[in-house]
Amino acid sequence: LFICDNFIDPVMVQAIAGIVKTLRYQRKEKSRADVPGAVNSADIADALLASDPFFLRLKSVAQEMIGETLRDQRAYVNSSAYGDTYYAHRDCSVHRKHVTALYYANLDWQMDWGGETIFYNDNEDAEVVVSPRPGRLVVARGAILHRGTVPTRACYEERYTIAYKMLSGDPKDDPPRGAIL
Repeated sequence: LFICDNFIDPVMVQAIAGIVKTLRYQRKEKSRADVPGAVNSADIADALLASDPFFLRLKSVAQEMIGETLRDQRAYVNSSAYGDTYYAHRDCSVHRKHVTALYYANLDWQMDWGGETIFYNDNEDAEVVVSPRPGRLVVARGAILHRGTVPTRACYEERYTIAYKMLSGDPKDDPPRGAIL
């Protein structure tokens, strides 16, 4: 797990913060298939992953941190607010080595607002807690058990995160497009 601060150009940080507020969100993203409720998300077009400087930078940082060549799987933006619920989950099955780059897109975030991402060990004990910070990027194996937390009642902002999921390993082992890993 890598916490990457100051890896994204400040001009790009500003631009992304504005863009995420303009997207059309739908309550369709679930932490796991077996839990109730869905949270707001907006899909990112596959074409942007291969051409947009922001996504190219996220992928470059992820590859540098992990030390492997990665392939695009999908990307989306989460928008969470006080009252939403996220559940502990893995982004892929435990035997896969896929990678998630999680980018915190808010320009301002205060400690009392919550919204941390918690990473757990195999005994389901919290091991690493990452605070949202403007422009912060977390690069982690998708198989690590984790949970995003939602803003507290003290926060009147939405918490915006971009989840960019990438595949690692032999392409012949890739799941079908849209499959739950």
